[in-house]
Amino acid sequence: MIKLNIKMPARPFSLKPVWRVLGRNRLMKLFCILLAFAVWQAVRENTSFEVLVADIPVTVTAGEGRAVLDQSTDTVSIRFRGSRDDIRFISSDQVEVKIDLSRGADRLRKTVKFSPRYVKAPSRAHAVQFDPPEIAVTMDREVERTLPVKVALEGEPPPGIQMEQAVCVPAVVKVRGAERLLNELEQVRTVPIGLDGRYNSFKTHVAVASVGQPWTVSPERVTAEVSLTERVATRRIENSYVRPLLASDDTRVVKIRPEKVTVTLRGNPQRIADLNERDVYTYIDCTELTGLVDYQISVRADVPSGLQVEKIEPAAVQVTVKKM
Repeated sequence: MIKLNIKMPARPFSLKPVWRVLGRNRLMKLFCILLAFAVWQAVRENTSFEVLVADIPVTVTAGEGRAVLDQSTDTVSIRFRGSRDDIRFISSDQVEVKIDLSRGADRLRKTVKFSPRYVKAPSRAHAVQFDPPEIAVTMDREVERTLPVKVALEGEPPPGIQMEQAVCVPAVVKVRGAERLLNELEQVRTVPIGLDGRYNSFKTHVAVASVGQPWTVSPERVTAEVSLTERVATRRIENSYVRPLLASDDTRVVKIRPEKVTVTLRGNPQRIADLNERDVYTYIDCTELTGLVDYQISVRADVPSGLQVEKIEPAAVQVTVKKM
């Protein structure tokens, strides 16, 4: 039996079937294409709004037994893209960047590229650009130290008032952070307490200034006790004449020995400096003296408001009362 191996010629490729399919319902297909383009364009326009948010805080955690010693930046600027509503109210207070380096903590230095997965934001907008684009982090062994806490003060008390001392209760706190950093730290401070307008000593609960620092503190708040006192100066007024105080119709003669005394005053330094010696009036009260004999009477002094008599020398004088 003879087998014939006859090869049939291959049919040439033709686009006619394709064109026939595409040619059906041309108007409907054109409408669908135009509708899809319009939808795409609307979506693109509604999600192409951008906003740049600056000074977003960057928090880096190093994992158990490790602490961040140094990081190349504390903040980052991020460009967000999304709809108008998504980006309208985004601010640096609402956004934060958290980077967890607990995996692979055996490496003491890492460079990490910022990524949208590190961004925490209450919006559906997407982070598309970071400035700077990366962060370099140096880590160290985490330790804990007990350090004194000092009161930080700002401003000045009113004139005539001075700060005597400021102490914290408790006086020490526990600080946890990178070993090399804490070895250089001698003390921590509270957030500043204002002295403006304060005349009296006071107590207040205040936070330890640990925000933004690469370490944590316990307890986070302490009691600050600030003692304020009035600033006092003294001044001696010498040779002040002692005058007798008599009733208006009293014609008796009063002889005083000694006639002059020294008065020491105390008070506000500015009032003391501005004092005119003629404003200090020293006298003895003779209105109650009835007999014509000698008396030992204490000397009194009238001084301007705000000043006090600290001492009069001598404190008493000899008084002889006679008739005219």
